[in-house]
Amino acid sequence: MAVRHLVGLDIGSKFIKALQLTQSSGQYKITEFGIAEVNPQVSVADTVADLFNRKGFKIKRTISSVSGRFVFVRYISMPVMSDEELVNAAKYELGKYIPVEVDEVLHDSQKLEELAPAEGQEPEMRVLLVAAKRTFIDEHVAILEGADLQPAIVDVDSFALGNAYELSGSVNPEAIAQGKLVALVDIGASKTNINIMSDSVSYFTREFYKGGDDLTESISKKLSLEAKDAEILKRNPGGELEKVQECIGSVLDDICHDINISIDYFENQYDKKVEEVYVTGGAAATVGLPETLERTVQKPVTRWNPLQYIELDLSPGSSQELQDNSAQAAIALGLASRVRRD
Repeated sequence: MAVRHLVGLDIGSKFIKALQLTQSSGQYKITEFGIAEVNPQVSVADTVADLFNRKGFKIKRTISSVSGRFVFVRYISMPVMSDEELVNAAKYELGKYIPVEVDEVLHDSQKLEELAPAEGQEPEMRVLLVAAKRTFIDEHVAILEGADLQPAIVDVDSFALGNAYELSGSVNPEAIAQGKLVALVDIGASKTNINIMSDSVSYFTREFYKGGDDLTESISKKLSLEAKDAEILKRNPGGELEKVQECIGSVLDDICHDINISIDYFENQYDKKVEEVYVTGGAAATVGLPETLERTVQKPVTRWNPLQYIELDLSPGSSQELQDNSAQAAIALGLASRVRRD
């Protein structure tokens, strides 16, 4: 089997993460990793280009992702049809579910599962519809091309999170809660992504705009610290543990409350129960977060590291960089995992 490489590029609001995954004879290795902080004084394209040059990535072909208010994800029911028929039907269905004209977006669809028909009803299937404003995608692609990269696919953050979960299970079945409905929660700097899945099937996604920066800002204000010092204290409070917990308590409660609202909505809407919550992302390292979330959602919560069972083939420097930032690498890993079907 040929050796294949693919780079997953996660452009966050605060950090840019790039992870190269290599597939050979059905085995997967992380063969490069790098992270760079976003600098308002430097263009994102230049920061990405510098990261790729500094780390010496073997290829320029990348999978990246987007999120935000110009990305629309809908789960709907449709009559059972072939994949070819779905391509045409989805375009017309999409217009019912998004707040912009269909001609203004790029879109895709995927059949998820066939549903047991109610008595006297025609068989239906669950379908995922995804759309993003064309101008938004054009701007994203322009950044990649400005960094001299070759954009192959533009995915969505929450689905990349699900792909990382699926990859973990294919590498080591014990790495996931097989057969169980789980909520994958990625708490980044400015937003939180949720993907509710069972094995490889996504049932619900949501994104809301609270994250680690809100926690850092609370510490900074209450303790009169610079943002960088507040960030360090948030992750490693040392002897200031009680003080930090007091500073972030109400913000942490807000984030956990919004996660709980999302899970409750899903459970009430679909009459299914989420059994476990897996939390990752840069803010997952925040002191007290798993415990607070567990009390709020009333479900087991695990700090999730999807890289745990993936073999590494990295230089000492890159290995240390990945180890220090593993909580931030889930989306980049999920994007690179497309090497399996590339």
